[in-house]
Amino acid sequence: MATSLIKGQNYMVSPCMFGLEEAKTDIERFYALYNTHVEAVKYGVEVDYDGVKEVNIEIPADAKSIPLTSYNIFNDLVINVKNNSKNFYLFSLTQPTDSAYISKKVIDGGDFTNVKGLRSGQHLVILQDDNLWVDKRQGHEYGHTRKDLLYVVDGKAVNKPIMPYNTKETKPNVRICPVTDEVKVISGITINRVKDSKYKTYCFDIQKQYNVELCDVVINTPESNLTADAAIRINDCAKVQIDHVKINGTYSRTDYYGYGISMNNVWKSEILYLNSRSNWGIFGTNNINDAILDHCDINRYDIHCYGRNVTIRNCKFNNLYNQFSSVYGTVLFEKCVFNNHVPVLLESSYNACTGFELKFNDCVFNINNKCNYLVDARYLTDIRNSRPEVATKNLPNITMTKSTINLLEPVKEYYMFHF
Repeated sequence: MATSLIKGQNYMVSPCMFGLEEAKTDIERFYALYNTHVEAVKYGVEVDYDGVKEVNIEIPADAKSIPLTSYNIFNDLVINVKNNSKNFYLFSLTQPTDSAYISKKVIDGGDFTNVKGLRSGQHLVILQDDNLWVDKRQGHEYGHTRKDLLYVVDGKAVNKPIMPYNTKETKPNVRICPVTDEVKVISGITINRVKDSKYKTYCFDIQKQYNVELCDVVINTPESNLTADAAIRINDCAKVQIDHVKINGTYSRTDYYGYGISMNNVWKSEILYLNSRSNWGIFGTNNINDAILDHCDINRYDIHCYGRNVTIRNCKFNNLYNQFSSVYGTVLFEKCVFNNHVPVLLESSYNACTGFELKFNDCVFNINNKCNYLVDARYLTDIRNSRPEVATKNLPNITMTKSTINLLEPVKEYYMFHF
Protein backbone atom coordinates (compact mmCIF):
# COMPACT_ATOMS: atom_id res chain seq x y z
CA MET A 1 0.00 0.00 0.00
CA ALA A 2 2.71 2.47 1.01
CA THR A 3 4.64 2.08 -2.25
CA SER A 4 1.63 3.36 -4.19
CA LEU A 5 1.76 6.75 -2.50
CA ILE A 6 2.27 9.80 -4.66
CA LYS A 7 4.33 12.65 -3.24
CA GLY A 8 2.23 15.65 -2.27
CA GLN A 9 -1.06 13.80 -1.95
CA ASN A 10 -2.90 13.83 1.36
CA TYR A 11 -1.97 10.34 2.54
CA MET A 12 -0.33 9.01 5.68
CA VAL A 13 1.72 5.95 6.45
CA SER A 14 1.44 3.99 9.69
CA PRO A 15 3.95 1.73 11.45
CA CYS A 16 1.24 -0.93 11.28
CA MET A 17 1.74 -0.94 7.50
CA PHE A 18 5.39 -1.87 8.05
CA GLY A 19 5.03 -4.82 10.40
CA LEU A 20 4.80 -3.22 13.84
CA GLU A 21 2.00 -5.47 15.03
CA GLU A 22 3.67 -8.62 13.66
CA ALA A 23 7.13 -7.79 15.02
CA LYS A 24 8.38 -10.34 17.54
CA THR A 25 11.46 -8.54 18.89
CA ASP A 26 12.36 -5.02 19.98
CA ILE A 27 14.83 -4.78 17.09
CA GLU A 28 12.10 -5.68 14.60
CA ARG A 29 9.92 -2.98 16.14
CA PHE A 30 12.75 -0.45 15.66
CA TYR A 31 12.89 -1.33 11.98
CA ALA A 32 9.12 -0.99 11.67
CA LEU A 33 9.39 2.60 12.88
CA TYR A 34 12.48 3.28 10.78
CA ASN A 35 10.96 1.96 7.55
CA THR A 36 7.75 3.89 8.14
CA HIS A 37 9.60 7.18 8.43
CA VAL A 38 11.84 6.46 5.44
CA GLU A 39 8.72 5.92 3.35
CA ALA A 40 7.10 9.08 4.71
CA VAL A 41 10.16 11.17 3.84
CA LYS A 42 10.40 9.59 0.38
CA TYR A 43 6.84 10.48 -0.54
CA GLY A 44 6.48 13.70 1.44
CA VAL A 45 3.64 12.44 3.65
CA GLU A 46 2.98 12.24 7.38
CA VAL A 47 3.31 9.31 9.76
CA ASP A 48 0.07 8.28 11.42
CA TYR A 49 0.59 7.08 14.99
CA ASP A 50 -3.11 6.86 15.77
CA GLY A 51 -3.73 3.73 17.84
CA VAL A 52 -0.03 3.17 18.59
CA LYS A 53 0.30 3.88 22.31
CA GLU A 54 3.57 2.30 23.50
CA VAL A 55 6.46 0.63 21.69
CA ASN A 56 9.49 -1.20 23.05
CA ILE A 57 12.49 -0.97 20.74
CA GLU A 58 16.17 -1.92 20.81
CA ILE A 59 18.92 -0.23 18.79
CA PRO A 60 20.50 -2.74 16.38
CA ALA A 61 24.21 -2.69 15.58
CA ASP A 62 23.66 -1.38 12.03
CA ALA A 63 20.97 1.14 12.95
CA LYS A 64 20.58 4.48 11.22
CA SER A 65 18.71 7.38 12.80
CA ILE A 66 14.99 7.49 12.09
CA PRO A 67 14.46 10.40 9.67
CA LEU A 68 11.81 12.95 10.54
CA THR A 69 9.43 14.62 8.12
CA SER A 70 8.36 18.24 8.29
CA TYR A 71 5.33 17.37 10.41
CA ASN A 72 5.74 14.75 13.15
CA ILE A 73 2.72 14.33 15.43
CA PHE A 74 3.32 11.28 17.62
CA ASN A 75 -0.08 11.33 19.36
CA ASP A 76 1.36 10.84 22.88
CA LEU A 77 3.39 7.82 21.85
CA VAL A 78 5.63 6.25 24.52
CA ILE A 79 8.87 4.70 23.28
CA ASN A 80 10.96 2.54 25.62
CA VAL A 81 14.41 2.25 24.07
CA LYS A 82 17.17 -0.17 25.02
CA ASN A 83 20.66 0.29 23.61
CA ASN A 84 23.51 -2.20 23.91
CA SER A 85 25.00 -1.48 20.48
CA LYS A 86 26.43 2.04 20.07
CA ASN A 87 25.91 5.69 20.96
CA PHE A 88 23.12 6.74 18.66
CA TYR A 89 20.60 9.46 17.77
CA LEU A 90 17.11 7.98 17.63
CA PHE A 91 15.49 10.68 15.44
CA SER A 92 17.13 13.09 13.01
CA LEU A 93 16.06 16.11 10.97
CA THR A 94 18.95 17.37 8.89
CA GLN A 95 20.03 18.19 5.35
CA PRO A 96 23.26 18.60 3.35
CA THR A 97 25.00 21.91 2.64
CA ASP A 98 27.08 23.33 -0.20
CA SER A 99 30.31 25.27 0.20
CA ALA A 100 30.46 28.85 -1.05
CA TYR A 101 32.87 31.75 -1.22
CA ILE A 102 31.57 35.00 0.27
CA SER A 103 33.84 37.91 1.08
CA LYS A 104 34.15 39.27 4.61
CA LYS A 105 32.77 42.62 3.49
CA VAL A 106 29.67 41.02 1.98
CA ILE A 107 29.12 38.91 5.12
CA ASP A 108 29.01 42.01 7.31
CA GLY A 109 27.05 44.06 4.78
CA GLY A 110 24.29 41.46 4.47
CA ASP A 111 23.65 41.94 0.74
CA PHE A 112 24.06 38.58 -1.01
CA THR A 113 22.24 39.42 -4.25
CA ASN A 114 25.47 38.96 -6.20
CA VAL A 115 26.19 35.56 -4.67
CA LYS A 116 25.19 32.66 -6.88
CA GLY A 117 22.61 30.49 -5.18
CA LEU A 118 21.42 33.18 -2.76
CA ARG A 119 19.74 35.70 -5.08
CA SER A 120 16.25 34.26 -4.67
CA GLY A 121 14.48 32.08 -2.15
CA GLN A 122 15.30 31.43 1.48
CA HIS A 123 18.66 30.13 2.65
CA LEU A 124 20.80 29.60 5.70
CA VAL A 125 24.34 30.90 5.47
CA ILE A 126 26.44 28.94 7.97
CA LEU A 127 29.64 30.74 8.94
CA GLN A 128 32.64 29.28 10.67
CA ASP A 129 35.73 31.29 11.53
CA ASP A 130 38.68 28.95 10.96
CA ASN A 131 40.93 31.21 13.01
CA LEU A 132 40.25 30.21 16.63
CA TRP A 133 38.32 32.70 18.74
CA VAL A 134 40.05 31.31 21.85
CA ASP A 135 43.36 29.53 21.28
CA LYS A 136 43.10 27.15 24.21
CA ARG A 137 40.57 26.76 26.96
CA GLN A 138 42.43 26.63 30.26
CA GLY A 139 42.47 23.11 31.67
CA HIS A 140 41.40 21.61 28.34
CA GLU A 141 43.00 20.50 25.09
CA TYR A 142 40.84 22.62 22.79
CA GLY A 143 40.04 26.23 22.05
CA HIS A 144 36.84 27.78 20.73
CA THR A 145 35.71 28.10 17.12
CA ARG A 146 33.16 30.84 16.64
CA LYS A 147 30.23 30.21 14.33
CA ASP A 148 27.39 32.38 13.10
CA LEU A 149 24.24 31.78 11.13
CA LEU A 150 22.47 34.16 8.77
CA TYR A 151 18.93 33.80 7.46
CA VAL A 152 18.86 35.15 3.90
CA VAL A 153 15.67 35.94 1.97
CA ASP A 154 15.98 36.88 -1.72
CA GLY A 155 19.61 37.76 -1.26
CA LYS A 156 19.24 39.95 1.83
CA ALA A 157 20.26 38.85 5.33
CA VAL A 158 17.54 39.26 7.96
CA ASN A 159 20.06 39.22 10.84
CA LYS A 160 23.74 39.93 11.49
CA PRO A 161 26.64 37.94 12.95
CA ILE A 162 27.30 38.24 16.67
CA MET A 163 30.54 40.08 15.88
CA PRO A 164 31.95 41.40 12.57
CA TYR A 165 33.79 39.14 10.13
CA ASN A 166 35.52 41.87 8.11
CA THR A 167 38.70 41.84 10.20
CA LYS A 168 42.29 40.86 9.44
CA GLU A 169 42.15 37.86 11.76
CA THR A 170 38.94 36.27 10.45
CA LYS A 171 39.10 33.27 8.10
CA PRO A 172 35.49 32.58 7.07
CA ASN A 173 34.44 29.12 6.00
CA VAL A 174 30.99 29.35 4.41
CA ARG A 175 28.30 26.77 3.70
CA ILE A 176 24.77 27.36 2.47
CA CYS A 177 21.52 25.39 2.25
CA PRO A 178 17.98 26.18 1.08
CA VAL A 179 15.12 26.35 3.60
CA THR A 180 11.44 27.21 3.68
CA ASP A 181 9.44 29.10 6.28
CA GLU A 182 7.14 26.07 6.69
CA VAL A 183 7.11 25.08 10.34
CA LYS A 184 8.76 21.73 11.14
CA VAL A 185 6.89 20.16 14.07
CA ILE A 186 7.93 17.41 16.47
CA SER A 187 5.21 16.88 19.04
CA GLY A 188 3.61 14.51 21.53
CA ILE A 189 6.17 11.86 22.47
CA THR A 190 7.69 10.35 25.62
CA ILE A 191 11.06 8.64 25.31
CA ASN A 192 12.14 6.37 28.17
CA ARG A 193 15.81 5.46 27.99
CA VAL A 194 15.79 2.01 29.54
CA LYS A 195 17.91 1.21 32.58
CA ASP A 196 21.03 -0.93 32.14
CA SER A 197 21.63 0.18 28.56
CA LYS A 198 25.36 0.06 27.87
CA TYR A 199 25.27 2.90 25.32
CA LYS A 200 23.59 6.28 25.05
CA THR A 201 20.49 6.79 22.97
CA TYR A 202 20.33 10.48 22.25
CA CYS A 203 16.80 11.48 21.31
CA PHE A 204 16.73 14.23 18.65
CA ASP A 205 19.36 15.52 16.22
CA ILE A 206 18.17 18.69 14.47
CA GLN A 207 20.56 20.40 12.06
CA LYS A 208 20.47 23.04 9.30
CA GLN A 209 16.77 23.87 9.71
CA TYR A 210 14.65 27.00 9.81
CA ASN A 211 11.44 27.31 11.86
CA VAL A 212 11.38 24.23 14.09
CA GLU A 213 8.95 23.55 16.94
CA LEU A 214 9.70 20.82 19.48
CA CYS A 215 6.75 20.62 21.85
CA ASP A 216 5.02 18.31 24.34
CA VAL A 217 8.07 16.06 24.67
CA VAL A 218 9.16 14.09 27.75
CA ILE A 219 12.57 12.45 28.10
CA ASN A 220 13.16 10.13 31.06
CA THR A 221 16.66 8.94 31.91
CA PRO A 222 17.46 6.44 34.69
CA GLU A 223 20.42 6.67 37.03
CA SER A 224 23.41 5.42 35.08
CA ASN A 225 27.20 5.40 34.85
CA LEU A 226 26.94 6.89 31.37
CA THR A 227 27.94 10.55 30.86
CA ALA A 228 28.46 13.16 28.11
CA ASP A 229 24.78 13.31 27.16
CA ALA A 230 23.20 15.47 24.48
CA ALA A 231 19.60 14.29 24.63
CA ILE A 232 18.44 17.04 22.26
CA ARG A 233 21.04 18.44 19.84
CA ILE A 234 20.29 21.52 17.76
CA ASN A 235 23.05 22.82 15.47
CA ASP A 236 23.16 25.40 12.67
CA CYS A 237 19.48 26.32 12.97
CA ALA A 238 17.38 29.47 12.99
CA LYS A 239 14.01 30.22 14.60
CA VAL A 240 13.77 27.29 17.00
CA GLN A 241 11.03 26.94 19.61
CA ILE A 242 11.10 24.39 22.45
CA ASP A 243 7.74 24.41 24.20
CA HIS A 244 6.47 22.31 27.13
CA VAL A 245 9.40 19.92 27.19
CA LYS A 246 10.24 17.94 30.33
CA ILE A 247 13.65 16.33 30.84
CA ASN A 248 13.89 14.06 33.86
CA GLY A 249 17.56 13.26 34.28
CA THR A 250 20.50 13.13 31.88
CA TYR A 251 23.51 10.89 31.38
CA SER A 252 25.79 12.95 33.62
CA ARG A 253 27.25 13.22 37.09
CA THR A 254 27.63 16.19 39.38
CA ASP A 255 31.34 16.13 38.48
CA TYR A 256 31.11 15.21 34.78
CA TYR A 257 29.12 16.84 32.02
CA GLY A 258 26.07 15.69 30.14
CA TYR A 259 23.34 17.92 28.71
CA GLY A 260 19.62 17.69 28.17
CA ILE A 261 19.81 20.34 25.44
CA SER A 262 22.99 20.94 23.42
CA MET A 263 22.93 23.86 20.99
CA ASN A 264 25.63 25.22 18.68
CA ASN A 265 25.21 28.07 16.22
CA VAL A 266 21.56 28.92 16.68
CA TRP A 267 19.92 32.24 15.87
CA LYS A 268 16.57 33.12 17.42
CA SER A 269 15.78 30.36 19.91
CA GLU A 270 12.76 30.46 22.22
CA ILE A 271 12.49 28.09 25.19
CA LEU A 272 9.04 28.01 26.82
CA TYR A 273 7.85 25.99 29.84
CA LEU A 274 10.93 23.80 30.01
CA ASN A 275 11.07 21.73 33.18
CA SER A 276 14.15 19.71 33.94
CA ARG A 277 16.23 18.07 36.62
CA SER A 278 19.72 16.68 36.07
CA ASN A 279 23.05 16.09 37.78
CA TRP A 280 24.90 18.48 35.46
CA GLY A 281 23.57 21.70 33.91
CA ILE A 282 20.65 21.06 31.59
CA PHE A 283 21.99 23.35 28.85
CA GLY A 284 25.30 23.22 27.02
CA THR A 285 25.43 25.85 24.27
CA ASN A 286 27.90 27.76 22.10
CA ASN A 287 27.53 30.46 19.46
CA ILE A 288 24.01 31.59 20.40
CA ASN A 289 22.43 34.73 18.96
CA ASP A 290 19.10 36.08 20.30
CA ALA A 291 17.75 33.61 22.87
CA ILE A 292 14.55 33.83 24.93
CA LEU A 293 13.56 31.70 27.93
CA ASP A 294 10.13 32.07 29.50
CA HIS A 295 8.38 30.17 32.32
CA CYS A 296 11.16 27.59 32.72
CA ASP A 297 12.15 25.67 35.85
CA ILE A 298 15.76 24.55 35.35
CA ASN A 299 19.16 24.35 37.02
CA ARG A 300 21.22 26.24 34.43
CA TYR A 301 21.22 28.21 31.23
CA ASP A 302 24.60 28.82 29.66
CA ILE A 303 26.49 30.10 26.69
CA HIS A 304 29.89 28.48 27.08
CA CYS A 305 31.46 30.86 24.59
CA TYR A 306 30.34 33.49 22.06
CA GLY A 307 26.81 34.82 22.08
CA ARG A 308 24.63 37.92 21.98
CA ASN A 309 21.35 38.99 23.60
CA VAL A 310 19.58 36.69 26.05
CA THR A 311 16.18 37.46 27.58
CA ILE A 312 14.99 35.30 30.49
CA ARG A 313 11.55 35.93 32.01
CA ASN A 314 9.44 34.22 34.67
CA CYS A 315 11.99 31.45 35.24
CA LYS A 316 13.08 29.56 38.34
CA PHE A 317 16.71 28.56 38.78
CA ASN A 318 17.79 26.07 41.41
CA ASN A 319 21.02 25.12 43.17
CA LEU A 320 23.62 25.85 40.51
CA TYR A 321 24.56 28.84 38.32
CA ASN A 322 24.07 30.35 34.86
CA GLN A 323 27.28 30.46 32.86
CA PHE A 324 28.49 32.86 30.16
CA SER A 325 31.66 33.93 28.39
CA SER A 326 32.39 36.07 25.34
CA VAL A 327 28.83 37.41 25.41
CA TYR A 328 27.73 40.72 23.87
CA GLY A 329 24.62 42.87 23.93
CA THR A 330 22.21 42.39 26.83
CA VAL A 331 21.50 39.54 29.24
CA LEU A 332 18.16 40.36 30.89
CA PHE A 333 16.54 38.51 33.80
CA GLU A 334 12.97 39.63 34.46
CA LYS A 335 10.63 38.27 37.15
CA CYS A 336 12.99 35.37 37.83
CA VAL A 337 13.58 33.49 41.09
CA PHE A 338 17.04 32.25 42.06
CA ASN A 339 16.99 29.55 44.78
CA ASN A 340 20.49 29.01 46.20
CA HIS A 341 21.65 29.84 42.72
CA VAL A 342 24.35 32.14 41.33
CA PRO A 343 22.65 34.23 38.64
CA VAL A 344 25.76 34.64 36.48
CA LEU A 345 29.10 32.84 36.41
CA LEU A 346 31.66 34.30 34.00
CA GLU A 347 33.44 31.17 32.78
CA SER A 348 37.07 32.16 33.17
CA SER A 349 38.57 29.12 31.43
CA TYR A 350 37.94 30.71 28.03
CA ASN A 351 39.67 33.92 29.18
CA ALA A 352 37.16 35.87 27.06
CA CYS A 353 35.82 38.61 29.35
CA THR A 354 33.73 40.74 27.02
CA GLY A 355 31.55 43.61 28.17
CA PHE A 356 27.76 43.34 28.11
CA GLU A 357 24.70 44.76 29.86
CA LEU A 358 23.46 42.56 32.72
CA LYS A 359 19.99 43.53 33.89
CA PHE A 360 17.76 42.23 36.70
CA ASN A 361 14.20 43.48 36.83
CA ASP A 362 11.71 42.41 39.52
CA CYS A 363 13.71 39.32 40.51
CA VAL A 364 13.93 37.38 43.79
CA PHE A 365 17.23 36.04 45.17
CA ASN A 366 16.96 33.39 47.89
CA ILE A 367 20.57 33.02 49.01
CA ASN A 368 22.76 31.09 51.41
CA ASN A 369 26.49 31.30 52.19
CA LYS A 370 27.40 29.24 49.13
CA CYS A 371 25.81 31.59 46.60
CA ASN A 372 26.28 34.97 48.18
CA TYR A 373 27.21 36.82 45.02
CA LEU A 374 25.41 38.17 42.01
CA VAL A 375 28.26 37.54 39.56
CA ASP A 376 30.94 34.91 40.06
CA ALA A 377 33.82 36.35 38.02
CA ARG A 378 36.17 33.50 38.94
CA TYR A 379 39.77 34.24 37.94
CA LEU A 380 41.25 37.24 36.15
CA THR A 381 44.78 36.69 34.82
CA ASP A 382 47.21 38.77 32.79
CA ILE A 383 47.12 36.22 29.95
CA ARG A 384 45.89 37.87 26.75
CA ASN A 385 44.05 36.10 23.97
CA SER A 386 45.54 36.53 20.51
CA ARG A 387 42.23 37.71 19.04
CA PRO A 388 41.88 41.46 19.62
CA GLU A 389 38.11 41.07 20.13
CA VAL A 390 38.73 39.17 23.37
CA ALA A 391 42.18 40.45 24.33
CA THR A 392 41.10 42.94 26.98
CA LYS A 393 39.31 42.13 30.25
CA ASN A 394 35.83 43.54 30.78
CA LEU A 395 33.05 43.10 33.34
CA PRO A 396 29.35 43.55 32.64
CA ASN A 397 27.48 46.70 33.56
CA ILE A 398 24.87 45.71 36.16
CA THR A 399 21.42 47.25 36.48
CA MET A 400 19.04 45.99 39.18
CA THR A 401 15.50 47.30 39.70
CA LYS A 402 12.61 46.27 41.96
CA SER A 403 14.38 43.13 43.17
CA THR A 404 14.41 41.32 46.53
CA ILE A 405 17.26 39.51 48.30
CA ASN A 406 16.13 36.98 50.93
CA LEU A 407 18.70 35.54 53.33
CA LEU A 408 17.87 31.89 53.98
CA GLU A 409 20.57 31.72 56.68
CA PRO A 410 22.93 34.24 58.30
CA VAL A 411 25.04 35.71 55.48
CA LYS A 412 27.84 38.14 56.36
CA GLU A 413 28.49 39.50 52.88
CA TYR A 414 26.77 39.68 49.53
CA TYR A 415 28.98 40.51 46.56
CA MET A 416 28.08 42.16 43.29
CA PHE A 417 31.26 40.59 41.85
CA HIS A 418 33.13 37.70 43.42
CA PHE A 419 36.67 36.88 42.33
